Amino acid sequence: MSRSPVIVAIARTPDQDRPAPERVLAQRRSAREALALGAHRAGCPDTAFEKSSPRGKPVPTASGWRWSISHDATFVAGTVHPTDDIGVDLERIALRRRMLVERVANGTERKLLGESTSGQGEIDALGFARLWTSKEAVLKAEGVGIAGLSACRLTGLFGPAVTELTYRGERRLVQHTRIDEHLVSYCRKGATETERIVWMMPPQRP
Repeated sequence: MSRSPVIVAIARTPDQDRPAPERVLAQRRSAREALALGAHRAGCPDTAFEKSSPRGKPVPTASGWRWSISHDATFVAGTVHPTDDIGVDLERIALRRRMLVERVANGTERKLLGESTSGQGEIDALGFARLWTSKEAVLKAEGVGIAGLSACRLTGLFGPAVTELTYRGERRLVQHTRIDEHLVSYCRKGATETERIVWMMPPQRP
């Protein structure tokens, strides 16, 4: 029997022309709405999705489903899985300061992403977004957050849609999709190259 596809629901963030605290709350609400949509499409019987603390990691639902969300000022994403730990992350594709690039990527990783051997070349915006969202997705799936960054390493790129990393020496695969100027990345612990994902996209704006 073939495994059912994973559903990753993506939606647009509501109007962000409001004070900062209200913007963040609107993003979180919208992310939860995307999560609920993806959960319904995936057949999750639960509607309550709780965290271990206001800013903590997601707690499995009453039926044991795992879940993950991500949001920024433009898009939100939510996904669930009936048994396995998962992580989703999204990021605007944009150039970043060299200090941040070097903090996130060691020399080997930067070369995999296209930096010249001399170190004078720069990782392009898409390359950095791919690296950052991949690591975030893996760390969310591991339940450790950014504290585990140094234990997560890029090891391979398979076309534009699959990235291979390791976390504490264990292989992890991340799948990607693009929407406008954003990259969305998804990781499930134990996933293989045959993982099937349905990316639920928001309607095109007129």
